[in-house]
Amino acid sequence: MLKRTDTPSFASVARKIGAPRLEPVLAQLARHVRTDIHNAKFARKRSEIRGSVKKLKADARRFYRTMERVRTFELELPFHDLRNVRRETRNVIEWCDRNLRVVSDKGGVGKKPGRATCAIIVIEAWAFIRGKTPGANNHTVHSICDEYWRACGCASVGDPRIRDNLADIKF
Repeated sequence: MLKRTDTPSFASVARKIGAPRLEPVLAQLARHVRTDIHNAKFARKRSEIRGSVKKLKADARRFYRTMERVRTFELELPFHDLRNVRRETRNVIEWCDRNLRVVSDKGGVGKKPGRATCAIIVIEAWAFIRGKTPGANNHTVHSICDEYWRACGCASVGDPRIRDNLADIKF
């Protein structure tokens, strides 16, 4: 049995799933986990996206108000197509409103990049070998996911049951 500090191999993960022949496949799929982790550095946070959309909306509203002021000079100045510019500016403001409703303002818990990919790989391998997907609370699959995560070169997240139970303990 591996200690939590030992690095497991893809072979041990494949054996736990029930098919040692999966070792090369698991090793090859590990690059997808590493790619997810690498790409997460470039993904913008939800709060950054909301902030950018709010700033765009404020700027569009300010521009629209400015266009309304220019409208009073419309007869004196040779502006072309101001009506279309105002309409498109209103469309930008409406687009911002729609997207602010879609993108939640709740921060949520930051997810470890690559963990979902890791879990999908393990679940698919399990389903391929055993003929059905495991249940959501299957602790064997949880431990296999953690072992595959460590085989990919990442630090263990730990057992969620233990981590969640520790949160309930008052020191």
